[in-house]
Amino acid sequence: MKPLNIDFVVRRPWQQPLATRSRAILIALGGVAVLAAAALAWQVLQLERQLAESAQAIARAGQEVAGHTPPPRPPLFLSAAQVLAINAAIGQLNTPWPALLDAFESVASADIALLQIEPDYRRRLVKGVAEAMNHQTMLDYLAALGAAAPFARALVIKQEINDKDPNRPLRFSFEALFDDTPGKGPASDRATPQARPRERR
Repeated sequence: MKPLNIDFVVRRPWQQPLATRSRAILIALGGVAVLAAAALAWQVLQLERQLAESAQAIARAGQEVAGHTPPPRPPLFLSAAQVLAINAAIGQLNTPWPALLDAFESVASADIALLQIEPDYRRRLVKGVAEAMNHQTMLDYLAALGAAAPFARALVIKQEINDKDPNRPLRFSFEALFDDTPGKGPASDRATPQARPRERR
């Protein structure tokens, strides 16, 4: 019988044969790799769970926002009459009131009673009604008004004797065209307003 070579001495790891140490190292590395793979898989599962929870939270928040958001308002359509009214209001706001009132004040006279003024910015003029003691006073007033900035000229539209007044003044309607272009003043060659034939009631 061949004798067996049995070594009962427990050797330390670095004293064992190279093949034995290599196998031990490989087994240890394999164990570490398995643990690392398990840890990585667990982290991936945790990340997927967190992403799913975040997606659900975002979906719930979107539903809540949609539930509290009022429906969009229908588009606003203006009728032709409304557009005209808005444009008229804008024109009134754009009327150079200070300059116009200054012009009327500059030609005010005790012989003229200014009863009414109405601006028409679209036609760039002011309509007015006034009373004068006589025909010449009316012409002088309109000539002075047409020469006062920002007016370009003033024209008689209608005239009549006010029989309801004991003094029987001459009531006349006029239109004064204005030019509010910056830097423009009264022109020296403006025509004297021409009176139309008198109209009696």
